[in-house]
This record gives sequence, C-alpha cells and structure tokens, in this order.
Amino acid sequence: MKNTIWLSLLFFLFAACTSRINRQKEDQLTEEQFDSLRTVYYGLNDSLAQSWAVMMEDDDKKLTNLQLLIDEIRRADYYGADTLDSLELMVDMLKDLRYDSVSVANSMLIDSYDSANDVVSNTIIDYVDDMQADAVSPMISVLRDQIVNSNNSILLYRIRYDRFSEDFNIFLEKYKNVMSTIDSSGGPVYKRPMFRLVNDFREEDN
Repeated sequence: MKNTIWLSLLFFLFAACTSRINRQKEDQLTEEQFDSLRTVYYGLNDSLAQSWAVMMEDDDKKLTNLQLLIDEIRRADYYGADTLDSLELMVDMLKDLRYDSVSVANSMLIDSYDSANDVVSNTIIDYVDDMQADAVSPMISVLRDQIVNSNNSILLYRIRYDRFSEDFNIFLEKYKNVMSTIDSSGGPVYKRPMFRLVNDFREEDN
C-alpha cells in the first residue's frame, strides 16, 4: 500500500514537472519564432492538401477514362451490350469502394480498392487489346494508354503523400504543446493517416 502511494506521488510529481518544463519552453519562444513555426506548419498543411488533391484528381480522371473507354468500345460495336453493361457496373463498383483522407488508414479498404481497380482496369484493357486493329479508333488507343499511365502513377502519388504526412506528423509531435498557439483555426489538430509506403521506398533507395 505504501509503495502504491509512493509511486502515485512520483507520477504526479513527474507530471507537474513536465507541465512546468513545457510551459517554460513555450514562454521561451519569441513571437518571431512562433511566426516561423506557423509558416512551416501551414506550408506542410498546404503541401499535404495539394498532394492529396492531385492524387485524387488523377484517380478521378482514370475513372472517367474507364467509362469513356467503355463508351468508345460500345460505339465500335465489337462486343455485346451485356458485356459492356457488366463493365460499367464494375466501374461504378470501383467508385463506391474508393477511400478518402480518413479511411486511408484502413489498409484492408486500400487493398480492396486496389484489387478491384486491377480487375476492372485489366479487364477493359484486355478487351481493347483483343479487338481487331481496324476496330480500334485513335480515341480508344489514347484512353487505353492514359488508364495505364494513371495506374502506373498510383504508387508514386502515394509515396509523395506519405512523405508529406510523415513530415506533418513529426511537426505535430514535436510542437504538440504549443499547437494551440501555432494553429489559429481553433479547430482540432490531428496526425494524418498514411499509406505507410515511405519507409519501404527509402529502404529501396539505400
């Protein structure tokens, strides 16, 4: 019992000391230093938002191109309506499966989306590749290549986003005791979930 009381006293003493030290660190920062931290913080925030927006814009374009490619194949009158209708349902399913900047933390959701994307994209590409050359219009060729390029860019977009997320999260952890002063929005400040690719990519570079 005495040991429990003693440990409790030590814990509260440590907490009080830590709080006092953190207040001292905040008091030691000048307004110029806070301005510099705000510049870095909002710069990281903007970079993070922009990298996500660019990644989603490319994914939106790919989904649009998948639908456009199906429309072009339909105009070529090469495959039956039932087959093309099934492809359209697959594209719609893919749209419903897509993650957002919060659900990206769910690795199972990412895996499900990626698997569905591979099936849909590869199926449509295979349909194009199986068409006779004279049935493939220039638009079909362009759309096919754009879809392939978008799928090849997914990993790079995610690595870039992970790097910004990592930098942002490190900043939040380092200055968590003064974030209420750095962030002037008044809203909650939270770490960003990641694809968790950045460390693997760096290992390959070494």
